[in-house]
Amino acid sequence: MIRFNQRTPLLSQLRRHGLEFDQKLMRAVEVSASCPDLKPEDRGFPDSYLTLALYRLNTTLTRLIDLDESRLNLFHEYSSAPKCEPAEVKPSARLCSILDVATALATPGKTIGVGHYLRAIINVTRTNGEEPAIGFTDQVLHSTFSIETLMWGLGYHAWTPLAKAPKVQELFAAIEGQETAEDIPYLLTTEGNRIVFRAMSILDPYLLAGANGEARPNLAVLSHFREQYGSVTPSELMELEDLINHPRAKELDLQLFFEKHPQFFRRWDKRDVFPHIYLRREDDGPLVPDFLLIDPEAQRATILDLKLPSEKLIRRQKNRDRFSAAVLEAQAQLREYRDWFEVRSNREQLKARLGIEIYRPQLGVIIGSSSEFRDAFDRQKLSDSLQGIDIVTYDDIVASAQQRLSIIRSART
Repeated sequence: MIRFNQRTPLLSQLRRHGLEFDQKLMRAVEVSASCPDLKPEDRGFPDSYLTLALYRLNTTLTRLIDLDESRLNLFHEYSSAPKCEPAEVKPSARLCSILDVATALATPGKTIGVGHYLRAIINVTRTNGEEPAIGFTDQVLHSTFSIETLMWGLGYHAWTPLAKAPKVQELFAAIEGQETAEDIPYLLTTEGNRIVFRAMSILDPYLLAGANGEARPNLAVLSHFREQYGSVTPSELMELEDLINHPRAKELDLQLFFEKHPQFFRRWDKRDVFPHIYLRREDDGPLVPDFLLIDPEAQRATILDLKLPSEKLIRRQKNRDRFSAAVLEAQAQLREYRDWFEVRSNREQLKARLGIEIYRPQLGVIIGSSSEFRDAFDRQKLSDSLQGIDIVTYDDIVASAQQRLSIIRSART
């Protein structure tokens, strides 16, 4: 049986054993990669960070439950921990025990899926049992932080016995009935004289009666191209609008939203979206752009910086209009990111991680409201002064999404 350890980086251990995570599980590692200090409760990257990332990435877990994230604490919230590269993540003892079981569940295959991981949490929880919390009445210590995360998010106390948490028990039963891998299936089809791929989900097999009464097997599939990959849903759009209009919205709230819904970045037409990727420097601390968007086929990239929707865009003065200090600050930061790519060793370092050598990426900032521009000419004139930095307002993001949604709706009629 394969055993994971706390000394060696997680991804190195996977490669050594000839294993891989499915797409969603690997993305969860990238999103939550950090090096927390949770001693003495646990040492290393905790299982709850991976579980919470899976919940935020539209996986099986997302579809089965709705967690109250306001109740989570630092033992479960990876955004409060120091970031690191995914390749540097070292698993905690609890996560190792879960991965040991997940690997066994995946055998004889080489891919550990989201379903394997979630079922392993259930297995470890039931097998290892609960320990009484000394000094506390009717409270227990669970064998994983993931269970505490689920307890908190579903309205219980973190140390509630499993027998007294029916919602968690129902979730366990639902997980055991789901598929194990969460890769993105594609359908190979034709459009005119072209062969194309379309993202889809397999629904159910069914029998179709032919003209002679013979039943022929068929497979029902659901195409995601129009509803998800080409656009956003009305509920997602409403969620973004609520966030933009919230007076106490923070940049972290926006960061997390766009990490969960990268389809709002479709205007840049980049396939891969990487949040908070580290650009290492020898003499100073690392640079950490909010987002790096990449199109590997076209060898193009865009760096995006997020500012608040409430930030002022323009400073109007007599005989001179100019962008505000917030925009100029973003400009300086973006140029620092771009300068990092001028160094060949930096580009090669990142190429080893992303598989693409990026030189002079495009730069953009999402900030403020379009209402500050007097008209289209005023916007063009001011934008020209920033020399190649794309100023995009939150109105622009919403309008672009609304336009795509409108096109999709008209295509259905």
